[in-house]
Amino acid sequence: MIATLEDAWRWYRSVHAMSRILGRLGERHWPELDWDGRLGQDAVLVELSRDQIIEDAAVIQADLDDLCVLLLFSVFEALVRERVLRDFDAEAKSATHAAVQRAMRSIRESIENGSFFQVLDLYKDADADLIEQVNQVRRYRNWVAHGRRAEKPAAVQPPVAYRRLAAFLELIDRLAEDSRSAKPPAAFS
Repeated sequence: MIATLEDAWRWYRSVHAMSRILGRLGERHWPELDWDGRLGQDAVLVELSRDQIIEDAAVIQADLDDLCVLLLFSVFEALVRERVLRDFDAEAKSATHAAVQRAMRSIRESIENGSFFQVLDLYKDADADLIEQVNQVRRYRNWVAHGRRAEKPAAVQPPVAYRRLAAFLELIDRLAEDSRSAKPPAAFS
């Protein structure tokens, strides 16, 4: 199951490595394998041709980086919304007035299902440059997710996307921790 950014990164690295290994096996070693022995008795392997192995590996490699960015950002978005909602709920539970409770429900709905750009924008004051870097990943992910039909935005390679998204998760965790450890104003002590 892919539940964390690290899980998504591990999946990408594994698929990337395995597709390269299979492509290399097909290109360089497939005809020399011992097909008269146990390999030739394997019902799955005996059906594969050298050309099919090479072609399948190339198909995987052709789209893998874009799919990785799509996956990384999807996992990231879910994690960010979850963390923001956790912190929001901790703050909102003290609201008792009906109007404030209604406003809080509306804000919660916006965080949960609204524009992710607006959720990211909440952190612009903390690190505007990082927010822009994350938005570059978001724009590229959107381009991939919507069929690569519009003009291609600046490409973001998987390692860059992973570092940027991980840095943002660290930022919001640090801000949440700072907020929890801050003393309340003297009037409320």
